[in-house]
Amino acid sequence: MMKSLKYVAAAGALGAATALATAPAHAQLGLGVGVDTDVDVGVGVKTSDSHPRHRHETYVYDGYESGHWHTRHEVRRSHRWNARYEGYDCYDSFQYTWEDGERVRYDTTFCYNDRGRRFEPEGVRAVVKVR
Repeated sequence: MMKSLKYVAAAGALGAATALATAPAHAQLGLGVGVDTDVDVGVGVKTSDSHPRHRHETYVYDGYESGHWHTRHEVRRSHRWNARYEGYDCYDSFQYTWEDGERVRYDTTFCYNDRGRRFEPEGVRAVVKVR
């Protein structure tokens, strides 16, 4: 008699567990439940840049890593004035990067002002697409 009660209790527990486990499935199918439980869940990553074609990965082109300014020659400070750019000790520099989803190379000139701060004169930057 004791064994039969254990079997009945085990069968009842198994039935209750099955009913509880299938209840969410019934709710999703809308069978016998008056509550609409159709829910979509999505996960996304938002960056501060809203341009959809913007690239952030780095690449190497002609031996130079993108995202960094590279100089053509060693920069030596000798306080030599350049009247064209209105700055001291001007030097040419370039950088490989992304612009509007395309690989590009920036060519520009940097100079130093009276206080020794580096600046880029206006209108000297050129942009070339890299294939």
